[in-house]
Amino acid sequence: IVMFRLSMLISCIFMTNTAMEEKNLAANYVDSTDLSDFDKYAVTCYICVNVSDNLICNQFAIDRPCKPGETFCHTLHIMDSKGTSVLVNKKCTTDKECQRNKVGCVEIDSQTMCVSCCDQNYCNMNVPTNSTTAVFDDKISKMRMLAKNLFREREKALTTTIKDSNCANNFEHDIFVAYFLISLLLMACI
Repeated sequence: IVMFRLSMLISCIFMTNTAMEEKNLAANYVDSTDLSDFDKYAVTCYICVNVSDNLICNQFAIDRPCKPGETFCHTLHIMDSKGTSVLVNKKCTTDKECQRNKVGCVEIDSQTMCVSCCDQNYCNMNVPTNSTTAVFDDKISKMRMLAKNLFREREKALTTTIKDSNCANNFEHDIFVAYFLISLLLMACI
């Protein structure tokens, strides 16, 4: 009887320790999931200010990733009445400045001003020259938001699982303590 009680006590200790280890592993997994990585994503764009044409812009453009949060390449291209480039500006910017309704071409006096926005590395290599090439492209941003939402759902599901596991672990712990106390009382009676 004493050996049986002792083996039950050891198995309870083992079960409780295993459950606690699983709980700690799961808690560490949730803590290591960092959704802010999605917000740190930055694109690399051609960057130039007040340059006369696209070739010069691309040859002497600053080549470095944009700041976190700047997920779009913005291009402004102004042409004269003959379609010759007058001004090219390229920069990194946020989704607040790059929106579908802010893209396109307009004629001002004898000049045409075109704006385009895109969210892929070096996607602003070419300048917009008409309404067909003055585009809004947010494929990467859409995919990034989809991935971020999937990770949020996964984290929520995992957190719920851990909470449920914590309840089970607390129950197992309570059973272990009760069994341990009963075993001690029985041992004292012998």
